[in-house]
Amino acid sequence: MKLSVSTKIFLGFAVVIVAFGAACAFTIYRMNALRESVTLIWQEVIPVSGQLKELTRRVRAPEEFLTLKRSTDAQWLQRLLPSLDPFEELALIRARLEVLAASDEVAASDRRAFEGIVDKLEAFETGRALVEAVASEDLPELATGADGAELTSRALFEQLTRRTVKRANEGRLTAGSAEARGMIRALRRINRTIMEASRDLALPIRAMNERAESDEKGATLAVILIASAALLLSLLMLAVSQLTVRPIRRLREGARRIAAGHYDENVRVTSHDEIGQLAAEFNTMAEALRARDAELARQREELLRADRLATIGKLAAQITHEVRNPLSSISLNAEMLEEELDGGDPDEARSLLEAIQGEVQRLKAITEEYLRYARLPRPELAPVDVADVLRQLLTFLTRELAAAGVAWELVDQRGQGWEPVPADADQVRQALLNIARNAVEAMAEQPDERRLVFTVSDAEGQGGVRVTIDDTGPGVDPSVRDRLFEPFVTAKSGGTGLGLALTQQIVTEHGGQVAVESPRPDGARGTRFVLELPGAGRAGAAGRGVSEAA
Repeated sequence: MKLSVSTKIFLGFAVVIVAFGAACAFTIYRMNALRESVTLIWQEVIPVSGQLKELTRRVRAPEEFLTLKRSTDAQWLQRLLPSLDPFEELALIRARLEVLAASDEVAASDRRAFEGIVDKLEAFETGRALVEAVASEDLPELATGADGAELTSRALFEQLTRRTVKRANEGRLTAGSAEARGMIRALRRINRTIMEASRDLALPIRAMNERAESDEKGATLAVILIASAALLLSLLMLAVSQLTVRPIRRLREGARRIAAGHYDENVRVTSHDEIGQLAAEFNTMAEALRARDAELARQREELLRADRLATIGKLAAQITHEVRNPLSSISLNAEMLEEELDGGDPDEARSLLEAIQGEVQRLKAITEEYLRYARLPRPELAPVDVADVLRQLLTFLTRELAAAGVAWELVDQRGQGWEPVPADADQVRQALLNIARNAVEAMAEQPDERRLVFTVSDAEGQGGVRVTIDDTGPGVDPSVRDRLFEPFVTAKSGGTGLGLALTQQIVTEHGGQVAVESPRPDGARGTRFVLELPGAGRAGAAGRGVSEAA
């Protein structure tokens, strides 16, 4: 019978739970039995031994006063003897031992020992051992009662106690009196009986302690063995579970490979359960993805080819549009120049020739810009100080900016530990030049202040450099703002729409980004361009605050 993965895992966990449950149940059972045994010893047997020891101390206490060496000894005897009733306490001890002897929790050998102690105490109380020890020598009149019946040890002790106390009250009790000597013999005989019972009780206590220790060792060993068996079983079930779920890891690795675009590898799973079925479906999916990827690659090539053709067509149309008008002007000026050469004014001919040359130069500049966009070389990276590139560029543009009435300022806010960024200095200069000239052209119709502010700072979180270019122009038309960096998109009359597209291409090739913010985020009039280039990490944090202006 083939079991599913979930059934295998469930059975494995069930076996582990049952194994540890059995180990815990056995441990609880053995510990509970051991606890009951120890509780019986400490709460039932040990207190009886303590009672016997306490009774021995109390029985021996009056002997010192029976010597009557001090004048106060008779008074103390009047207080101690009436309260001393050893047979009553022995009866209580005997009752507790009888309960232990009848308990099923006590071993049979211990029960017999308790029964023997009970029999000895009872025989001493109801027998005549104390009568023989006392009445035979000092007080023969106490051998029998008033009715002539023989007295028991308990009855003898009670009569002897009353007689001794009476003598002490009358002041006739002396160390040599028969009552004093008889009471000493009686107390010593009772004390000997108590000590014998205490010694007899020590034997079952020792046996119970030894059994408790043996049970503890046996329980500990059994718990260790059962826990070890449960642990081994758990490890076995863990190994089975690992073997069961190992194909899932293979599926996960296959999914990662497919996510990385590697569709040429199949997942090798030999099991015939749900995971095997899933692996088969997974391999089928990989086959479908391979086929789809091949189809997408083919379609992508077709789209790229179509896109290139569309771009070429759009570029050709743009070039045609840009070249047609100047050619018309050149043709008209050439006809007029021909008429002037047939006998006209030489100055007018020279003016027409200059116009023709100007249009030719403009056509040359337009075609070079198209060629530059179409054939932009890959950047040659080297450590570059962008602020220095900007400084050289602004020095070059100083006269051009002055002629346009534009004031400029360069602010360097980089930290103390700045580092050059890897870049192509010429291409970065071209990108910054395109943005600067766009800003100058945007401010050409501005009647009041015309100002350009270039700010160089650290790029946040990437260790590069950020260049912010703020102008005071009218801003970017919202209709073209989101497409400003697309080729052929421009809001200027006569523009090709390739300058900012070329700028974005340069920045993207450097791994950076360029963005336009219009209106400016600081609330001022104009447009802000933000150009970021990645670079090495920064070491400093404080800004230099260096500012240059013209």
